[in-house]
Amino acid sequence: MRLEIDARLRERIPGVVFGCATINGVQVSERDEGLWRQVEALCERQGAAFSLEQLTGTPQIAAVRNLQRSFGFDPTRYRPSSEALLRRVLKGQGLHQVNSAVDVNNLCSLEYLLPMCIYDLRNVRGQIRVRVGEPGEAYPGIGRQTFVIENKVIIADDTGVMGSTVSDSERTKVTTVTSDIFLAIYAPAGSSQHTIEQYASLAGQRMVAFNGGHLSDVCVLTVDQEG
Repeated sequence: MRLEIDARLRERIPGVVFGCATINGVQVSERDEGLWRQVEALCERQGAAFSLEQLTGTPQIAAVRNLQRSFGFDPTRYRPSSEALLRRVLKGQGLHQVNSAVDVNNLCSLEYLLPMCIYDLRNVRGQIRVRVGEPGEAYPGIGRQTFVIENKVIIADDTGVMGSTVSDSERTKVTTVTSDIFLAIYAPAGSSQHTIEQYASLAGQRMVAFNGGHLSDVCVLTVDQEG
């Protein structure tokens, strides 16, 4: 499965980078103890490396916030998912344990400090693309409110919205019955394509390590004003 970027985004989010991967034949479990030990160890490291008081001045956090603004979201109201994870850690709340696929996604997002999403390909219809929300368009986030995404940059298929930098959708969320996963990373303009491709590959490899299956279609796309 490949990601497409709407040509109309060339002027709005030039230079933004997307890393993608497909993982087929997974067997998602409710919990993996070895994975959760890695999550807890990363939480300790990130908790020691950052502080809430200095967070907004951290260059990588600031860059992702700027990405969030360019996507149409106020980052003080709708945190990028990576920052929301880090803030939970810094408040001593830890991460929610969900399942062995979502936990891998959160592990990678917290490590890279970049928003990431995973989708159940069984519930995806047609082409996956990055586009702008249409007038009146909205979607139910996972276990949360309905998000109105008119004029906001989102990921969608031919049926409708799949998610955003804030939350994935209920329709395409990954559960213990998921067998095929599409993974995407959002990275600010100026990010190294090579680095983001490595991140997508490592995330896919971790998915396979803890969920089985096989990794394919690792790629990186940059929004280019020249097309």
